[in-house]
Amino acid sequence: MSAKKRFIANHKGQVTIFIIIAILIIAIAVLAYFFLPKLKSSVETKTQSPNEYIQTCISQKISDTLKTLSLNGGSVVSEKGNSYFYLGNDVEYLCYTNQYYLSCVVQQPLLIQHIESEVKSNIQTDVDSCFASLLTSYKNSGYEASLKNPSTETKVELLPERVVVSFNNELTVTKGESQTFGNFSVILNTNIYQEATIAESITGWEEEFGSAPISDYMDWYPNLKIELVRETDGSKIYIITDRNFGDKLQFATRSMALPPGY
Repeated sequence: MSAKKRFIANHKGQVTIFIIIAILIIAIAVLAYFFLPKLKSSVETKTQSPNEYIQTCISQKISDTLKTLSLNGGSVVSEKGNSYFYLGNDVEYLCYTNQYYLSCVVQQPLLIQHIESEVKSNIQTDVDSCFASLLTSYKNSGYEASLKNPSTETKVELLPERVVVSFNNELTVTKGESQTFGNFSVILNTNIYQEATIAESITGWEEEFGSAPISDYMDWYPNLKIELVRETDGSKIYIITDRNFGDKLQFATRSMALPPGY
């Protein structure tokens, strides 16, 4: 065979190899497009326990809810007509009177329970969505899967240095043998419990005396910084910040207010 013919034959062979490689690349891309999502879901389900899956899914929503209500005085959405606009937030009055010279009336006597209720109601839709997603991920991995409670009962507890959110649900999965998972919970490190407790105490002072000894509170609780901002209409903004956790709770009061000029 002449050199020219050998060159042509080699060239044709190289082209054939390139075509085969291109076909293989396209085939792999098509297979990845159709099967990678299911494979990814299967891998995630196997590498994460169901409780870890729920924690990953809902933790940020809980954290965002706590931050929002902390800036608003304890509510996700402040009550209309019972708040003071301060630095972009409608900060709720926890103790209020619209009169001059009079002590305020406590507006939220059970602040901790109120915050727990606010968190629960604000995350419930996301909780149901997370459990539905968990169920789907197992089914996509070839399991038979069911939830005991399609609409999950959520419990929120403010405790010292943490918030515990637990879910009364059970997941049962079957592939050959059955497994049941329960005791789902999410724990966030935050000191909103102490901040809310101090807020309740401050509003008690405001109701009885028209002011609160914030310097004494900081002596008693060195981990807390308490700031007081006085507004021209007699309103006060209290800002309680935990020095260790960095989170804060702010709220408004109006008590023993003086008319303009005094």
